Amino acid sequence: MKKLIINADDFGLTHGCNQGILEGHKKGLISSTTVMMTCPDIEKSLALLEGVDDLGIGVHLCITSGHPLTAGQSFRDRDGSFRKRNTYLHGIDCDIDEVYQEWKAQIDTFIKLTGRKPDHFDSHHHIHLMPRFLDVTRKLSQEYNLPIRQDKRTLTDQPFVQCFTDFHASNANIETLKKIITMPEENIEIMTHPAFVDEELCRISSYSVERKVELDFWMDSETKAFLNEHHIAITNYTKIAKH
Repeated sequence: MKKLIINADDFGLTHGCNQGILEGHKKGLISSTTVMMTCPDIEKSLALLEGVDDLGIGVHLCITSGHPLTAGQSFRDRDGSFRKRNTYLHGIDCDIDEVYQEWKAQIDTFIKLTGRKPDHFDSHHHIHLMPRFLDVTRKLSQEYNLPIRQDKRTLTDQPFVQCFTDFHASNANIETLKKIITMPEENIEIMTHPAFVDEELCRISSYSVERKVELDFWMDSETKAFLNEHHIAITNYTKIAKH
């Protein structure tokens, strides 16, 4: 049976994101989320996840949004926050050891605040899969024995889950879902960004109103019926790791 992880990125970004993800899990098909440990009030955000049954919880590693948890300087902007994604795309480099220490701090802070390991990790803007950061990604995966989001097989010692990253905006529909479930891999992850749109989200993200479209799709009874009809098992990385 084909297994599908529906992972909601950006938990912690805003109150509307948090509430949308929780609602999408409680009443919809969201089976997993990843937490941005660099967001303000992250302790309050994590408290919302206490006692939430059957939701896989990972870490959404950042060096492109929020403020660093370490003293590293090479990935900071002038105001002390992380550099924007396009700076990395246009050749601005940073100290690899500083990235390792920063990402390690984000994982360790999650463990300290929740009392548990995350069940996987991915990253904001897929930065963990950029060639220059792959060695850091592999090192952390081995160190914590955690699977990662993969768009192609990068790690051989963790379960491979093929991630589909283009489920957004106008692609958030049944036709796209049909294409996804015909992919040959047994385990598939859909990266999604469901949220209730609040003022803070509109202020900090250019991708805002589209998030409510994604949330509505995952809560739609027709989406649930479609996946049931095609015998798709909704799962998360915790469950996959047990098999």
